Amino acid sequence: MNKFLEEIQEQPEALKQTFCYYRSEEGKKSLKTVCALWKSGEYDRIVFTGMGSSYFISQAAATLLSADSIPVFAVNAGELLHFQHPALTSRTLLVAISQSGESYEVIELLKKQSYLQLTIIGITNEAESSLARMATCPLLCKAGKEDMTSTKTFVTTYLVIYLLAQALKGNEVSEEVLNKVVKEVERQLAEQETYLSHSLSFLRGYRFIQVIGRGTVFATVSQTALMFMEATKTPASALLGGEFRHGPLEMVNPDFLCIIYAHSQSGVYPQLVKLALDVLNFKGKVILVSDIASGIEDGGLLEINVCCEYSDWFAIPSIIPVQLMVNAWAEEMNLVPGSFTHGAKVTAIE
Repeated sequence: MNKFLEEIQEQPEALKQTFCYYRSEEGKKSLKTVCALWKSGEYDRIVFTGMGSSYFISQAAATLLSADSIPVFAVNAGELLHFQHPALTSRTLLVAISQSGESYEVIELLKKQSYLQLTIIGITNEAESSLARMATCPLLCKAGKEDMTSTKTFVTTYLVIYLLAQALKGNEVSEEVLNKVVKEVERQLAEQETYLSHSLSFLRGYRFIQVIGRGTVFATVSQTALMFMEATKTPASALLGGEFRHGPLEMVNPDFLCIIYAHSQSGVYPQLVKLALDVLNFKGKVILVSDIASGIEDGGLLEINVCCEYSDWFAIPSIIPVQLMVNAWAEEMNLVPGSFTHGAKVTAIE
């Protein structure tokens, strides 16, 4: 078993460890501290920022909290560092996400804004990192050591922002709900042979992968495109479903393949299924990752079922089958899955 696959297999335990931490006194205290800061009335907005996977999760966090009328924004840390930093004031509650805690743009941004004495919530997997030290209040993931393309740190960071969002709304996440998500992750890992060989037959011969979705699962959409680029060296793009109709739909032909994530309770399921139908009608191929069957009968469609009751949890279990696809395809291409050849796990330069 290669290292990337090992880390994929370790995700159920990483999720359990992270959830257990936030059931402990230390974890509960950290969440309560953030809630108290926001409820103090000293802040007029929350800004989430990060790079790569951390930025994707920042967008999901903003979506989760905006639904409850909390003034929240997600801004890429590099753009915030160079162009949008004047928007940060002493009344900004800044949530900086970096799985390593050492991402160049995040750390430079915090150094640059130190004169404002910003209140910083740092979400990281590394308790001894620069971000954890610089943060007013660190929120830790418990993914354990990770060397390859992000898998464990992606799902555990998403879990942390979900727990934070619920805490800010005054809600508590039950262990029963988390256990259902973990069991589905375990099921996807155990039953991978039911869809993996068929998935590879879909992927063979394609030199570009389009990934599509909407809402909180767009974090998974973006992470999927990143995994294909990092782990299989295949060009890929992440687009919102609505954006795909505004021009990129013209790409669809017999050489086109897309992956669409669509949860039945997301509020946009009919639109995404209609989009899948349109791609098929234009002779493209579709891998549809959903919690229910679409009812579409077409040889160009591969459906992957992911059992998940709530749409805002879907980002976690839905990425598992695609992680496994990426691993298998990289191996078929004689690559070391999840390894870095031109860069590194931690990006220390800009």
